[in-house]
Order: sequence, then C-alpha cells, then structure tokens
Amino acid sequence: MKDIWKSIKGFFKRDWSPAEKVLLILCCLLIGIVKGFLLSPVKKGISCGNNNGNVYNELDDDYWLDDED
Repeated sequence: MKDIWKSIKGFFKRDWSPAEKVLLILCCLLIGIVKGFLLSPVKKGISCGNNNGNVYNELDDDYWLDDED
C-alpha cells in the first residue's frame, strides 16, 4: 500500500506542462459528465423542447378550409 501511495505522490508532484494540465482537467470534466449521465435517474423519458402546455391544436378536418371561404 505504501508503494501505491508513493507512486501517487510522485505522479502529482512532478512538473506539468500547460498542455498536460489542460488535458487532465478536460478528461476529468468529461468523465464526470459521462458518469453523471449514466448514473442519473431518467424520469418520464428524455425530451427536447419546452413542454409548458402552451399548445393550440385545432384537429377538425374542415378547420383550414373554413378560413379560406
């Protein structure tokens, strides 16, 4: 266990280039996002859009024909 702890300390104490820092931050962020999507409960399915109930649907067959006359 001490060997693992030593290797972890050595990994974080080494010099990082700016590109390596950015890559590590992006990898951690993306892993967190994917983990959140996979572990989150999905309620009522997944939908894209604004489901606020503000819908006007006139389903009569002759509705559009009455406006033209």
